[in-house]
Amino acid sequence: MTELTLSITPTDAVEMAALQRVLKEFESRTHISVRLHEIDTKVAREEINQFAVNGKGPDVSQVGSTWLRGIVDMNVLRPFATREIAQVGEPTDFIGASWSSTFMPGQPNVQWAIPWLADVRMVYYRRDLLQKAGIDEQGAFATPEIFEQTLTKLQASRVAVPWVVPTQHSWRSFHNIASWVWSLGGDFVDSTGKRVLFSSPEALAGFKAYFSLERFMTGPARGLTTSQSDAFFMNGQAAVTLSGSHLLAMAPELLEKVGFTSPPGPPFVGGSHLVIWKYTHHENEAVQLVQALAGADAQKSYGLGSLLPVRLDALAELEKVTGREGVFARYVQQALANGRSFPSIYLWDIVESRLVTAIASIWDEILKSSAPDSEAILQGILPTLAHRLNAILSSD
Repeated sequence: MTELTLSITPTDAVEMAALQRVLKEFESRTHISVRLHEIDTKVAREEINQFAVNGKGPDVSQVGSTWLRGIVDMNVLRPFATREIAQVGEPTDFIGASWSSTFMPGQPNVQWAIPWLADVRMVYYRRDLLQKAGIDEQGAFATPEIFEQTLTKLQASRVAVPWVVPTQHSWRSFHNIASWVWSLGGDFVDSTGKRVLFSSPEALAGFKAYFSLERFMTGPARGLTTSQSDAFFMNGQAAVTLSGSHLLAMAPELLEKVGFTSPPGPPFVGGSHLVIWKYTHHENEAVQLVQALAGADAQKSYGLGSLLPVRLDALAELEKVTGREGVFARYVQQALANGRSFPSIYLWDIVESRLVTAIASIWDEILKSSAPDSEAILQGILPTLAHRLNAILSSD
């Protein structure tokens, strides 16, 4: 029996029991066994790079959607043939932003990955606390200005912590901020991929609007990691946050009080793709595994885990779930339809990683001051970074 190795980051994958059921059915049907290689999220990017550099490792890997361009440029992936893609489904069967991110600019006929799971940034809020503050939840977070007004009203109604998001080094911070930047007409790179735009007046306005919400993160809500921020909201300690579908794992009695909506601007749509390494000795079997994991039956079995299914029929199936989970499934489909992904430009992984580090530095500066001047802090960090990145991008 052939054995394949599949690398995953469990915290950004489907619920393990659901995945094991899919793999067991796959083995029974194909007589191909699958060994899981689990990677910690904190080192996942580095380990994926090691597979590429060393030319050995798993046959199939789960990779972040924004990492794909950098891996493709290393010439270590096996592209998918048209007939192989056809057995997975049509492009219209998948979330548009997820499907389009598996292609590279200038290569419209070469598909390097198959979408597996989706992540979309959603606003979570306590409906009971909004009602107590006299806030109509319909449209309460529609624009950056209205978002700030809602938090102001919550604070005035003596909500202890109106807002919580991660402020330590976190990729999620960048994904969160993107909606504010896009909502005010800003962007991160131009159409050529040779010039960054995050220091433009429009983009800086988006950054400023997001960081200005710092004053609504009071006391213990300041200085949290991504997991700590999520736990803070899930424990009922904050009124509003921005996160992913895993927050639905909160206590049922609290979830009944929680509402969901899109952020003020196009929500960031990311997630995970499945890739096949060029070095694999089991090419055909690896293709079969990817087809199974992205197939309709498997996708419908995943449920609302850390990330979401990428197939529209699987998302539609989730609407039948009772309670707040079903309500969330309906809202999230609207968000996914209006969402945006980051561009697949050359060296995007460098742009993204440098921005994530810069955002952490901005938070450090803001949080250590009792009266931070966010505009001055942004001007002291982002234009300098933009100048350095423009020099790198224009030289290639």
